[in-house]
Amino acid sequence: MPATDIDHSLHNISTVAGRYVLGQQAMRPGVNIFACRLRSISPTGFAVAAPVIGAIGEAVSASFAPFGALQGRVSRHLADGFAVALDGAEPDLADRIESFRHKPWHGLADKRAEKRFMPAEPRSVIILEGGEVLPCLIVDYSASGAAISADASPAIGAVVTIGHVPGRVVRRFDVGFAVHFDERQPGDEIEALLEAPLEWRRAVAVLRPRHIDTSEPGDATEGYGYD
Repeated sequence: MPATDIDHSLHNISTVAGRYVLGQQAMRPGVNIFACRLRSISPTGFAVAAPVIGAIGEAVSASFAPFGALQGRVSRHLADGFAVALDGAEPDLADRIESFRHKPWHGLADKRAEKRFMPAEPRSVIILEGGEVLPCLIVDYSASGAAISADASPAIGAVVTIGHVPGRVVRRFDVGFAVHFDERQPGDEIEALLEAPLEWRRAVAVLRPRHIDTSEPGDATEGYGYD
């Protein structure tokens, strides 16, 4: 199965979050490690929604809790991320996929009963203090804040806007940073408010390949801590 073909029998695959590094450089928390959401996976490749897109053929190192560490190269750009062809056979990957296929699944929990949850469409934009607009991935969110992964490392205290929601950076961690919203957001509207403004949605869907500048390491902390 090509990595871009979604296996619908893996009905909870979109809840699997992971992390990835582009290129051959070593992982440097807070600098070149980004969050992603799995869209599909097979024994030969996988596809993810991601904030930073590698060039076709660029090396990718990714890790997903149910499937382990995976190595490959970008094979195709997608509307919200990219597909990866694995470098070679991954031991036991087919077995891990089959085990995941039969994992009990009862659907997403009621958002009103959960403090944090994952948006159905994790891709959005972040608007920085200087007005620069970048694609980002919303790792998770609550009524009071969100964990964000992007090709940016705003300082703690920096004013940013996620989609339509303004806030401030309160913490940085290995795959991104946490934003505390200026105002608590209504639970039944927040996901729509976090989406990219209409004028930016086309830009979010079509991203140019980018390489990561790892010359200046950033701070990294554990946990998201936006509440």
